[in-house]
Amino acid sequence: MSDPQADYRCIIHIDADAFFASVEQRDNPGLRGKPVIIGNPHSRGVVSTCSYEARVYGVRSAMPASQAYRLCPHGIFIKPRMERYKQVSDAMFDIFDKYSPVIEKVSIDEAYIDVTGEDGVGIAESIRRDIKRELGITASAGVSYCKFLAKLASHSCKPDGLRHIMKEEARDFLDSLPVSRLPGIGPKTQSKLDALGISTIGALSKMPEAWFVRVFGKAAKRFQDMARGIDNEPVTPWREPKSISEENTFDDDIDSMDCLQGQLAVLAQNVAFRLRKSRLKCRTVGVKIRYHNFSTITREHTLSEAVSSDAEIFHRAKALLEAAAPDKPVRLLGIVAKGLVPARSRQASLFEFHESPWDRVSRSMDELRMKYGKPVVLLGPCLKSRASDGKEEGTG
Repeated sequence: MSDPQADYRCIIHIDADAFFASVEQRDNPGLRGKPVIIGNPHSRGVVSTCSYEARVYGVRSAMPASQAYRLCPHGIFIKPRMERYKQVSDAMFDIFDKYSPVIEKVSIDEAYIDVTGEDGVGIAESIRRDIKRELGITASAGVSYCKFLAKLASHSCKPDGLRHIMKEEARDFLDSLPVSRLPGIGPKTQSKLDALGISTIGALSKMPEAWFVRVFGKAAKRFQDMARGIDNEPVTPWREPKSISEENTFDDDIDSMDCLQGQLAVLAQNVAFRLRKSRLKCRTVGVKIRYHNFSTITREHTLSEAVSSDAEIFHRAKALLEAAAPDKPVRLLGIVAKGLVPARSRQASLFEFHESPWDRVSRSMDELRMKYGKPVVLLGPCLKSRASDGKEEGTG
């Protein structure tokens, strides 16, 4: 079944550059700029990955290590340190969690992130910046309206790049690519298509439906759709989020309660939107206040009913902010939603499902936000938000 919101989706594909080799070069600066190859050249094993300096000599991942040695005998061969790579991977996925709860783990160094309704390019750049600053390695990012195009985009701009493929650009981007770039087309299928005179995705997209059925069988619809830039496959989270939060560090400290409430309203809308996009509600709302001297306080309140609407989350967070009565200039403000539970279907029994009028309002707001890629309807207190160049951050 197609996704009725597919036209509005914004998906990021993040892929660390030469991940294992980059970690080795980061941990040992003496390896930077040198051909690093992860593998044992005196075994029957294969290359796990290699630095871009080694790729100049034709070395590639999954190549027999002995062949890599023949191509690059002066290369620095290193035994994999999987425990170390896992530590860096976990830290990278913690960065992803800051920006969206909808994360699909593809491998130790690769993921899809659904940021529908938000600035995908801006978030992708923020993620790349955080990875470089916090982990000392680089990652490439692709942004598009579907998963396979986001992945093609990230691979087309490696290393350390960012590419955005919009829907109106998709066919031009795809048409000249070899058919082997479509997910699921391996060497065997590629040879079969070559024999039929089909070498590019553009040529493949022009074939009739009956031809696809004859060549691909049960997978015909999938390949026909992808060749035409259609992919409604959702981002499937790899784990259940424990919390969803947003923070804003201000360029200038704020000492006005009105301004703080305005900033809180913006944060509440973002948290509520991410909750609903993940089909979740929260039972606990919390606020985080960091003062100009870096002292930090947190306050939380558990509700009798799980909520996910902008207004209800803001109302509770506002009460917590007022009760905290900040008495010093504030440099950071945040909201967290915890105690997450699945949002039930609207068709559930009235005795099992609580829906407030604000839930219906929020759904209408979501449709507009996904269509235009930014909040269109704002809570009234957002207008009191002081203009700031501070960066919005999320954790979850």
